[in-house]
Amino acid sequence: MARGEAGIDHCPPGGDAGARALAKLLGVDARPYDRSRGIRKPAQLALIVEADCIGCTKCIQACPVDAIVGAPKFMHTVVDALCTGCELCVPACPVDCIVMLPP
Repeated sequence: MARGEAGIDHCPPGGDAGARALAKLLGVDARPYDRSRGIRKPAQLALIVEADCIGCTKCIQACPVDAIVGAPKFMHTVVDALCTGCELCVPACPVDCIVMLPP
């Protein structure tokens, strides 16, 4: 976004308020959240079921805000304060050990 390569209106977790805040921060014209990007949902956080995690790192690679920490072949965990609830880690997990929960 800072380089002008991505729109301010692409974040489902942020919705319209997030798009307005990003526009103000970046000094660009505000526009509503692009609903074709997904449905705005109530806040949620990812949780890794640690007993099922195989340490593949695919969730780490999928997370756009670096909210998942861990090392190869070791279980991973989510840093709640960094998780935006975007759900991009969920389909990346080959063992379905990531669930989304309310904060």
